[in-house]
Amino acid sequence: MKKIRVVSLFSGMGAYEKALKNLKIEYNLINYCEIDEIISNAYSILHNEPITKNLKDIKSINPKKIKNFDLLCYSPPCQSFSAAGKKSGLQDEKGNLFYDALKIIQTKKPKYCIMENVANLANKFKKEFNDMLLSLDNAGYNNYWKKINAKDFIPQNRDRVFVVSIRKDIDDGLFEFPLGSNQHLSWDTFIDISDTIELTDKQLQRVNYAKGINENLIKIKGVVQFKHSVISFFMNSMVFSDKREFPTLLTLAHQYVICCNERISRLHPRSHFKLMGFDINDYNKLDGKFSNKSLYKMTGNSICVPVLEGIIGNLLKNKVIK
Repeated sequence: MKKIRVVSLFSGMGAYEKALKNLKIEYNLINYCEIDEIISNAYSILHNEPITKNLKDIKSINPKKIKNFDLLCYSPPCQSFSAAGKKSGLQDEKGNLFYDALKIIQTKKPKYCIMENVANLANKFKKEFNDMLLSLDNAGYNNYWKKINAKDFIPQNRDRVFVVSIRKDIDDGLFEFPLGSNQHLSWDTFIDISDTIELTDKQLQRVNYAKGINENLIKIKGVVQFKHSVISFFMNSMVFSDKREFPTLLTLAHQYVICCNERISRLHPRSHFKLMGFDINDYNKLDGKFSNKSLYKMTGNSICVPVLEGIIGNLLKNKVIK
């Protein structure tokens, strides 16, 4: 099979590209698209690609100027549909970015497209989601979609919807989504739980007053999620203990604290990389070049790589790219 030509939109850390590498599928990156300059630099380092391949703002792209490619990977911003976001759907500017990706699909007609977004898109925004699927159908694609929780592939509770679009003239109707094994280790054995960052005395004092925190909790292995912003992140907490999967990683460094061995701390970014399916070598490439705050943001906005490995593997197995 010759190298598959890839365009990546809303690229973030490049989880799709990481999955391709793990599957040993040779590919040629035509372009990636990441508007955040810091994350773009991280992508370039992680995947050894020149910054000049970055298309930057998707709204400024002329699809006709993009070279032909086979696979489009895109994950439009999820805040417009997320349960934790504004929930303004397609009325929000970010919610409309799907249609900028659609223009590229309509113009370039790649063989395959894979989209990821929050499960809430299919749960609470069914009309908008159906409109998206109809638009892809009208563009000439058969569409397969499924809500997949990453906890069946890696110990993180991360529920997302995936849409695989295959051009109708090449679709053999055999694509199936991966099931996952659900046999992974518990989160506290999957990562090094001792790899943590100490909280300051001031933060610890606030933790002691957080709802649901008590002396008994810190004597067990557990995770505490804080529901509000950094200003009040020690209020209205949710406690997760004795769970196989880690709660959904978010973008705030202080969103969770770990209670273990009578010690309260937060996970180091290295562990966040592992819980997203990246590895320590990936972390080491970025260590010292980016702040921990940026690393937490990158991982919190990324996609669990093992899920993508399952999807891409099923999509491209036994396929001959011509």
